Amino acid sequence: MSPARFTNKLAGQRVLLVGGTGGVGISVAQALVEFGATVILSSSRASKVEDVCAQLVSDYPAAKDRVSGFACDLASPNVEANIEGLFKNVGEVDHIVYMAGDRLPTIPLEEVTLEKWQKCNQVRTIAAVLVVKIGTKYMKKDRHSSIVLTGGSISEKPIAGGWSMLALIGAGLNGLARQLAFDLAPIRVNCVAPGVIETDLWQGMGEEGKKEFFANHESKIPTGKVGQPVDLAEAYLYCLKDANATGIVIHSNSGTFLI
Repeated sequence: MSPARFTNKLAGQRVLLVGGTGGVGISVAQALVEFGATVILSSSRASKVEDVCAQLVSDYPAAKDRVSGFACDLASPNVEANIEGLFKNVGEVDHIVYMAGDRLPTIPLEEVTLEKWQKCNQVRTIAAVLVVKIGTKYMKKDRHSSIVLTGGSISEKPIAGGWSMLALIGAGLNGLARQLAFDLAPIRVNCVAPGVIETDLWQGMGEEGKKEFFANHESKIPTGKVGQPVDLAEAYLYCLKDANATGIVIHSNSGTFLI
């Protein structure tokens, strides 16, 4: 029998998914389990972590010992202490995937305030930096260890309707990944930049508003369909698997840059 040179690249690897209980995180977790990795999930609500872990074990009974999770509130004023506690529970990891983010901050420029700006930055950028700062203490210093941040196509493709704060956050995360790849070498650091993906992050638009936004977007993009979590999961897997990839931004956006 031929050796499995590619399908076992993640076997035995310990991967922490921060903010990993949403639709995309669940798809990434499912893929990791299928590839033999050990998955540790984290999000702000303990009940949500427990539910997602239970569902993963139900779907993959043989992986019961490779699935666990811990709550960690990244929106708290005690965020750094919370992250310290998370890693004390998790222990050593091979990879950290950071995909935490609250509801999309679609706020018109004239409504931006210091408080709103600080609030939307805490989870998406400030906590990301703190997770990297603390998490690297629990990683081997070689190219088989990696960190994946999550930005967005909005950093390079403007959208009408109050996206200025998110555009700045996305561009900042792209730049942060490149800088950290340099600073933390040989640990690899990359960024996944999704386009419009069908997840619960769009709930703030309301059901009708979301349908209208998706339909308008799908009428323009080459694929004719907004991305699904199972599609985007492949971008994260690539970042974990390719030990030669660092300091790059992976785009998965239905061809939105072509319109």
